[in-house]
Amino acid sequence: MERDIERAIRELSFRMRLLKAKQEDESSSEVLTEREAMILGLLQERGRLSVSQIAAADPNVSDSTISTDVTRLWRDKQMVTKTISPENQRTTIVELTDKGKKALELIQKQRTERFKTLFKAINVTDDEKRVFMTVLKRALTHLDKHLGLNKGTEK
Repeated sequence: MERDIERAIRELSFRMRLLKAKQEDESSSEVLTEREAMILGLLQERGRLSVSQIAAADPNVSDSTISTDVTRLWRDKQMVTKTISPENQRTTIVELTDKGKKALELIQKQRTERFKTLFKAINVTDDEKRVFMTVLKRALTHLDKHLGLNKGTEK
């Protein structure tokens, strides 16, 4: 049974990636890596952050990798600003630009469209939704522990 579930999840994941690729092909916007999109989302959620605060949000990625991604978002894509903190000149503060906000809105819109397509396809009942949410919460709790994330998963 576990192999069947694994295979089904793999197939579902593949089809969701196909939907994403189709959306990206149809969109005129720049394609962002998952980590770049995560950085933009983090800035939207928390506001201005230092590079080290951004890096702390993903304990499995080095500070230098995050710094490189932030620099690419700033220099190449103009989706964030970088300023030196007046309080500590060794600290770089990162903030979303309007272009970054628009890119994030598009990403979120596309994700919502993909999930709407998925939910329409699986057509779950209310009882199935409750079971699904219980299983998802368990998975999120386990993944948070595995990834070393310290925040709770329930909202």
